[in-house]
Amino acid sequence: MWLATPRPTSVSVRAGSTALVGRDVEVSAIVKILLRRPAAVLIEGEPGMGRSRLLDELAGRREFAAARVLRGACQPMREPFPFGPVLEALRSAGDRPLGPLSPVAGVLRPLLPELAESLPPQPEPLADPCAERHRQFRAVRELLIACGPALVLIDDLQWADEGTRDLMRFLAAAMPAELAVVAAYRTGSPSGHGSAGIPFRTRANVQTARVTLGPLDVEAVGKLAEELLDLPRVSAPFTAKLHESTAGIPFVVEETLRALRDAAGRLPIGEVLSDRLLESLEVPISLREAITERLDALPGPAVRLARAAAVLAVPSEPAVIGELAGLDGDELRAALLSTLDGGVLGELGGDRYGFRHPLARKAVYDTVSGPERTLLHSRAIQVLADQPVPPLTLLANHSRAAGRTEQWRHYAEAAADEAIARGDTSRAIDLLQSVLADAGLGEDDIARLATKLSQVALRGFRPDVIETLERILEDLADLRPSVRGTIRLSLGMLLVRTIGRLGRGRVEVEKAITELVDEPELAARGINLLAQPIDGLTPLSWHEVWMGRAREVFGRIEDPELRLALLGDRISTQAHIGDGSAWTEFTALPDQGGSVAERVQLARLWCNLADAQSWAGHLTRAEKLVTEGIRRATDAGALYAAGLAQGTRVRLDWVRGDWSGLAEATEQLRDAYPDLGPIVMECSLVLGGLSAVRGEFAAAQRHLAAASVHAPEQGPIPVVLSAAGVLIRVLLATDDVDGACAAADNAVAAARRKGVWVWAAALVPAAAEAYTRAGRWSEADAVVEEFARGIDGKDSPVSRVALLAGRAILLDARGKHPAAATVFDEAAAGYEALPMPYQAIGARERAALSRLNAGRHTAGDRKAIEDLAAAAEAYERLGATRDAGRCRHQLREHGAWAPSQRGRRGYGQELSPRELEVARMLSDGRTNREIADGLFLSPRTVEQHVAKVLRKLGARSRTDVARRMTTYAPASADR
Repeated sequence: MWLATPRPTSVSVRAGSTALVGRDVEVSAIVKILLRRPAAVLIEGEPGMGRSRLLDELAGRREFAAARVLRGACQPMREPFPFGPVLEALRSAGDRPLGPLSPVAGVLRPLLPELAESLPPQPEPLADPCAERHRQFRAVRELLIACGPALVLIDDLQWADEGTRDLMRFLAAAMPAELAVVAAYRTGSPSGHGSAGIPFRTRANVQTARVTLGPLDVEAVGKLAEELLDLPRVSAPFTAKLHESTAGIPFVVEETLRALRDAAGRLPIGEVLSDRLLESLEVPISLREAITERLDALPGPAVRLARAAAVLAVPSEPAVIGELAGLDGDELRAALLSTLDGGVLGELGGDRYGFRHPLARKAVYDTVSGPERTLLHSRAIQVLADQPVPPLTLLANHSRAAGRTEQWRHYAEAAADEAIARGDTSRAIDLLQSVLADAGLGEDDIARLATKLSQVALRGFRPDVIETLERILEDLADLRPSVRGTIRLSLGMLLVRTIGRLGRGRVEVEKAITELVDEPELAARGINLLAQPIDGLTPLSWHEVWMGRAREVFGRIEDPELRLALLGDRISTQAHIGDGSAWTEFTALPDQGGSVAERVQLARLWCNLADAQSWAGHLTRAEKLVTEGIRRATDAGALYAAGLAQGTRVRLDWVRGDWSGLAEATEQLRDAYPDLGPIVMECSLVLGGLSAVRGEFAAAQRHLAAASVHAPEQGPIPVVLSAAGVLIRVLLATDDVDGACAAADNAVAAARRKGVWVWAAALVPAAAEAYTRAGRWSEADAVVEEFARGIDGKDSPVSRVALLAGRAILLDARGKHPAAATVFDEAAAGYEALPMPYQAIGARERAALSRLNAGRHTAGDRKAIEDLAAAAEAYERLGATRDAGRCRHQLREHGAWAPSQRGRRGYGQELSPRELEVARMLSDGRTNREIADGLFLSPRTVEQHVAKVLRKLGARSRTDVARRMTTYAPASADR
C-alpha cells in the first residue's frame, strides 16, 4: 500500500481533448440561457471539474455558428496585462465585417493592432487617467456592439487583474443587446478573490445563470473510460473502482485513464482493467504537478499535516493527524485551515479529514523521504494502537511499511480473524494471502494461516487462492493429514467452481475425504459436495451413493453450522432433481441463523434453492428467493453464493421476458466473474438466447459454445441442455437440419447419461423438431416418451408444459394439425402461467399455423389469422424482431398480411420502426442478406430501408451508422 518503488522511465502522450461526458444537463441549460441575449453565465467549480472543457463545448455548438465566438483567458501572472483576457478575446473580432464604430473606438488601436484596419484613427490621449480608462471601457463596449451577435468566453476569471474586473463590471452594468458572456471561475483558489468578487452583477433585462460543476457520476465515468480506452464497454466493477479512485473529478479520471492506456502496452491484457493495477498506478505527471503546486504553496506546519494525512491513508480526526505530525492547539487549527483552503485536504464527514481521492494522497505521500516515512509509520503504530478499538488492518499496513515484520504478521492475522467474524470475505482473503506470501514463515504458521485461508475462501471466489493452496500442498510434504485434508478439501471445492477443472476438483475432494478420517465433520463437507449432481456427466446414480453417505454422517454431526450446510444442500439437491418434498422441508427451517457462519449457510440455501426452483419452472417462487438470497448473501459475506444468485437473476429475467437492458447487465456480470464457470456459462446461455431472437446466429453460437454446449462434461447440465435447445433452434432457422440433429444427439446423450430429465425441458421440444424435420421419427418419438417417463411424478411445472410442446410437435409433423393445434394451445396456456412469454408466444404461433395448415377454410381460419397477427405483435413488444418477421412472412404466405392496427404514419426524418430495426442490425455489422434473412424481407426491400437509414441519420457509410445510433433519440420516443 505504501511501499515506494522507483518510477520507471516513461513517455506520456496526450492525444487532444475527449468528448464532453456527463454534462448534458448543464450544457442544455447554459445554451438555453445564452440564446436569449443579452445573457451572462458564470461557471464555477473546483480544480479539475472541467470548466475549460465546457467552454470548448460551448464554442463549438451549432447554435452559435452564426455568432462571433470570442475567447480569452486570465493567466496566473504576478503582473497581469491590463484587460488581458478581454483583449485576447477581441483580437479575432475582425474575422468578419464589423458594424459602424464611432471615433471613440480608435482608442483601442494600440491595444488591438490586429484590428487596426477596422478601427477609426486613434484620438489624442486624455490628461486624466481615469477619463482615459473610461473611454477605453466605452470603446470596448462599442466594439462588442459592432460585432453583432457574439458569444464571449472568458476562462479562469479568478486570476483576473483589477482592471479586467472593472471592465467586466462596466460591461455587465449595460450589456449590448446581442452579447452573451460566459465566464469560468475556479472555486477554492488561493488568489484572494472570493466568489463575491466576481464581476457579474447585471441589470434585470439580462438573462443570467450560475452553474456549479460537481464530480461525474459512475455512469459518466464509465462512458469516459470507454472513449479514452477505446473499448466498446467497461465492466461495472472497473467503473466503480475508477470512480472511487478518482472521486469522479473529470481531470483525475482522464489522467488516470491515460496512464492506464499507456500501461496497457507493457502489461498482460488481464491486468489492464484490474483493481490491482488501479491501486498501484503511478500518479499521472500532470496530476502530480497540480498536487505538488498546491503543496508548495502551504506553510511548513500545513505541509507536515498533509504528509501525516498521506501516511495515515484514511480519513482521520484532526487530533490523530496532528499527533502524527507533532501539531496541536492553535498551530494544528491553522495548519488544517491552510490545507483546506489550499485544496490539499478536504472535510470528508464525521469530523474526519483526508484526501478527495487516492491518487492525491499518493502524490503527497511520494514527497515524503524514506527515513521520514519509516518514522511516521512507526509513530502511526503508537498512535493507532492506543485507540479504544485499534484498527487492526491499518496497524498491519503501518507495521509492514515501517519494516516491522513480526508485528505486521501479528496484526495482519488478527485483522483477518476480525474480517472473517464480520463477514468481510475479500479483506480476510487479501490479508491472509499477503502473509502467506512472506518467505520467512515457519511450517506451523503456514499450516495455521493456510487452514484459515482455505476455509474463508469458500465464501468467495478468488482464482489466486487456488494457486496459493496448490503451492502449500506441494511445498509442505510433512503436513499432518488433517491439515492437509482441510486445505485439499477447500482446494477441490474451489477447482469444482472453475472453468474446465471440475474433474480434477472432484478427485481432490475424494483424496481429502480419505485424509480427513479423523475429522468426520470436515469430511462430511466433501461428501456433501460429491452428492450434488448438477455439474458434469457423472450419472445421478453415482451422486446418489454420496447422498446416502451424507445422510449417514448427518445424524452424527453436532456443529450447527455444518448441520445447516448439509441440510441446505440436501434440500436444494432434492429440488433440483424434482423432489417436491424439498419445498416443504425448506418452509419448516428457521428464518435466521445465530452466527455469521449459520447466516452464510442460510444465504447459500436461499440462493441455491432459487436456482433449483427456476429450473423447475416455479418462477414466481424463484424470483422471491433470489431477491432475498442476494440480500442475505451480501450481508453475510457469502460472495460466491451472491454471484451465483446474480446468474440466476439474469436467467430469470431472460425466461420471464424482462429483456430491457438485459444483454448489457449480463455482459457486466460475466465480466465481473471471468473465471467462475457457473456464472460465465449461465450468462453465456442468456446472451446466446438473446442473440438468437435477434437473428444474430453467429454471435448466438459463440455464446452457446461458452455455455459448454459442446463440452457437457465441464458444465452445469441444466445450462448445457438449455443451451442445446437454443442451438438446435438456431441451426434449424438456418436450415442446417443435419447440424441441428447432431446437436440434439449430443444433448440427448448427455441427458440420458445424467439421468435427470427435468433439466431437459428446453431441449426436448427442440430435439423433437430437429428429428421430425430430418425424418428420424423413431428418435423423435423416443426422446419425447423417455422425457415423459423421466419427469413422471416430479415437481417440475416447466417439464410438464415442455412435454405438451414436444407432443404437439410430433402431431403437427405427422399432419395431425387440428390435434396439434389443441395441444399447442394447452402448452401456450401452461407457458403463460409460469410465466415464460417467449415460449408461450411460440406455442400460440404454432397453434395458429397448425390450424392454417389444416386447410379447412372455415371461420377457424380467421381466428388463426388473428392469432398469428397477435403473435407477431407480441414478439415485437418482447423484442424478438426475427420471430415477428417470421409471423408476418407466414401471414403474407397465407394472403392475410395487413399493416399494424395502429395504422401507418409519416415519420419524416425519424426512423420508422422497421428502419430502426435495420439500423440496429447495420450497427451490429450485418450484411443486407443477413438483415433480409433476419427480418424475412426481400434483399431489394432491405436495400431501400438501408438507403433511408443512411439519409435520415446523415451517415456517410454503413459503418458510420453504428456511431450515430449511439446518440440517436427519436422525437416520438415520449409520445
